[in-house]
Amino acid sequence: MKRILSTLALVCLAGSASAQLSVTGSTPKTFSGYDGQPAGVTGVLSSGVQGTLASLGLGTATFTYLGNESGNTNLFTFAVGPQTLTEASAVGDTVTGAIGAGPLGFSFTDTDTATTFTNGSTAIVYVANVNTPSNGAFQYVIGFNDNGSSDGDFDDFVVGVNVTAVPEPETYALMMAGLGALGFVARRRRHRV
Repeated sequence: MKRILSTLALVCLAGSASAQLSVTGSTPKTFSGYDGQPAGVTGVLSSGVQGTLASLGLGTATFTYLGNESGNTNLFTFAVGPQTLTEASAVGDTVTGAIGAGPLGFSFTDTDTATTFTNGSTAIVYVANVNTPSNGAFQYVIGFNDNGSSDGDFDDFVVGVNVTAVPEPETYALMMAGLGALGFVARRRRHRV
């Protein structure tokens, strides 16, 4: 019986794997001038990719404000809600919401020039698997470069993103079938004794 329960537990854990992020249509991007001060990111960021950040399945996205070093006033908008992070937000503030498979719905706005840049814009760079000292690990750190200067350092507004998976209905069906089989085996053993 212990063997059956441990097997069922492993099946449940396998079914709840974390959602993954990818950058579709990605092109490598190197940049300089990012000093890491606004976001407290360990080390100097100097390369990432540009493209469209997408989720590979259903899940919950959490965006964490990591800071800014901007020439203009900027804000980040997550389409769910919609919810925003501004330069007045405290480092570590988050916005979160449910997402589907496909491109993530977010944008950066340079409010001084009234220009909005959506996911996929060349004003945005994605750096994978970054740890920040006070805010933990992120699947991607998103760096935005506003119109305030032509420095191209992608630290004008910095946001960390993580996506966690929502178990698919098939996972619940598999779990229910496993529990039913456990009940059947237990009932059968009782009748034998």
